[in-house]
Amino acid sequence: VVAAPTKARRKNVGATEQIIGSSAAIQRVRQLIDRVAPSDARVLIMGENGTGKEVLAREIHRMSMRRNHPMVSLDMGAIPESLFESELFGHAKGAFTDAHTERVGKFEAASSGTLFMDEIGNLSPAMQAKLLTALQSRSIIRLGTNTPIPVDIRLISATNRDLFSMVNDGEFRQDLLYRINTIHIDLPALRNRREDIVPMAEIFLSKYADKYGRGELRFTEKATELLYKHSWPGNIRELQHTIEKAVIMADNRDIDAEQLNLQPTAKPTSDNSTLEDMERHMIREAMEQNDGNLTVVARRLGITRQTLYNKIKRYGL
Repeated sequence: VVAAPTKARRKNVGATEQIIGSSAAIQRVRQLIDRVAPSDARVLIMGENGTGKEVLAREIHRMSMRRNHPMVSLDMGAIPESLFESELFGHAKGAFTDAHTERVGKFEAASSGTLFMDEIGNLSPAMQAKLLTALQSRSIIRLGTNTPIPVDIRLISATNRDLFSMVNDGEFRQDLLYRINTIHIDLPALRNRREDIVPMAEIFLSKYADKYGRGELRFTEKATELLYKHSWPGNIRELQHTIEKAVIMADNRDIDAEQLNLQPTAKPTSDNSTLEDMERHMIREAMEQNDGNLTVVARRLGITRQTLYNKIKRYGL
């Protein structure tokens, strides 16, 4: 039986759970953070969904010289092209039909601090061009005005897509990639840092045992073995949700394999599965077989990358 973390260890449970570990892969990431964070270098974080890209961005901001100023986060994949300029650069009152008041954009809101742009690989060519102009000039122009406003931000970008392949395919501007990619950090998938799985699961176990008032919980040997062997296509996000559900459903001190309720991802769904279950399984299997390369996965499934991205978010993969 694996003992639950000590109370001393519980005090360390916090926002940096996803970059805890002893694996060589995660240690390289931590060493890179230590060198990069105090600088003002722009950082590009690449990794599969659920690997903790925003957590890593927040850690970089926390360790930076800008830590006393805001970090503003923005999901670039969720912004319609028609609202892009208003969202990033702001607008003046009356700039368009619904602009009843003046609005400050994300660039201004993050000035003197950090701007985190998640899913930057989802930008259209027109949006890429507007972003590049702002980064080059270090200023923005609100919609409805002609006055440049200087902005001082530290940019951290993230994506689950291969921007280098997208540049080769003409889908992402090379000059924009140069602007956002002073330092490049690859976050490893959880299946590629297996020695970190059980220690991380123990941290989540302590966190949710405290949250739900369940006292000291622990994993049985069978549960530990299952945690280690599972492929974790949803990465840390899947692990976290799995442990939270197990804590909620626990009826004694031990968390056994059955309570983890992990379905083998290699097995096909049953005849009684819903269409959504079947689709979720197909996407998860394709992601696992292609190492999370969404370009290849989308091509294999016969859908666009944007459709694949939307389904991944919908199913929490």
